[in-house]
Amino acid sequence: MYFRTMQVRRYLPNALTMGNLLSGVLVIIGLFIWPYGAQLNEFQGAQISEIGALSQRLHGQGMLALALIWIAGQLCDLLDGIAARWAKTEGPMGIQLDSMADLVSSGIAPAVAGIAFLHTWAPALPTAAKFLPLTMAMAAAWRLARFNVEVHAPKAAQGFSGMPAPAGALWWIGVLLTGAQYEMFGSFGLYGMGGVVAVVGSIVLGSTIIPLLMISRVPMMDLKGWKKHPAYDRKRILWLSLLIIVGTVVAISARAVGLGLQAALLLYVLGGKFIVPSAKT
Repeated sequence: MYFRTMQVRRYLPNALTMGNLLSGVLVIIGLFIWPYGAQLNEFQGAQISEIGALSQRLHGQGMLALALIWIAGQLCDLLDGIAARWAKTEGPMGIQLDSMADLVSSGIAPAVAGIAFLHTWAPALPTAAKFLPLTMAMAAAWRLARFNVEVHAPKAAQGFSGMPAPAGALWWIGVLLTGAQYEMFGSFGLYGMGGVVAVVGSIVLGSTIIPLLMISRVPMMDLKGWKKHPAYDRKRILWLSLLIIVGTVVAISARAVGLGLQAALLLYVLGGKFIVPSAKT
């Protein structure tokens, strides 16, 4: 029994990392199959209004399913490091594997999601503009490569240098959640265009500001090393509480959980300058 437990502890961190990797792959596959693959001619005999409503709801449910898969992957990414420290299996293999998984789930998946969304929600845009989200893939690759190079270099005890790739992925999960919610329950504004503006605006920010923050050296809060620096811990708790409050208020006001998540992420970026004394890679 002891040896069996030890084997589970040994392989659990990498299993969680693979969960993160597979979630990114499933999101990419899902973007090409569902919700974007439903054909209206499958609903012959129905009223035109019924066809539109049914297709729209299926579209929203598909986006919600992909968002939940993506969230599960990000939870795996959060837990794999904790599991590695618990199992005492931290090492270079785990670092490299984690970065490759993050490249898929936090770089390639956001790029594909953004391109798919712009083709669906903003078909009037120039073709070249619809591929703007490719910046996420490039920024994630740069950010993760920099982390791998500098991970063993002397560094400060608290904080990140630049936005972590998984935080960038959360922005794009917010895009999916917002789109899903407006598709399933209706939008706002003139002719319902408020939802389109919110989603396309989020994609533009996610294709410009978020990649720049990822490759920057802006100090940002981390969630590691609790109980080692009490003053830093107190600041983190206060700031996390503020993030939850602001995110909840925005989500309720805008009737979109995704917009609340994105508002919390923007506040998270601003907090780095105030609560992180210095940064690490």
